[in-house]
Amino acid sequence: MVNEQKTLGVMMISPPFGNQYADHMCRLASRALDKGYRVEIFLYGDSVHAQMNAQRPKTFYPVGKVLKELIDRGAVVYSCEICSIARGYISGELKDGKKDYSSTKVIEGVQFTTIFGFAEMLGRADKVVCFGGS
Repeated sequence: MVNEQKTLGVMMISPPFGNQYADHMCRLASRALDKGYRVEIFLYGDSVHAQMNAQRPKTFYPVGKVLKELIDRGAVVYSCEICSIARGYISGELKDGKKDYSSTKVIEGVQFTTIFGFAEMLGRADKVVCFGGS
């Protein structure tokens, strides 16, 4: 019998600070990686602020630092490109016919996609968890 790796899909829609959703999301993703899951995270809406490079929150969970650690461990972190453009993280300029998202404002390793990319992520996931909302 082949041991096929399971995939956990995670959607974050709340801002990274002011609640504990980002903390819980990162801890769940870390535990899933520990158990051998492939982890894919999609940041949407105000949760894209979690991708900001060099955040140093003094009284909040260091979500940016932990996201980078998750990426380094193999998690895939996607960020909504429209949400990121609207909040000034990327410009979305065309360079050599392709969208260029190079930015010093974003944690290295974050990938940008659309809501259609999120739908593809859902198709790959065995389980999906959403953090945030009202």
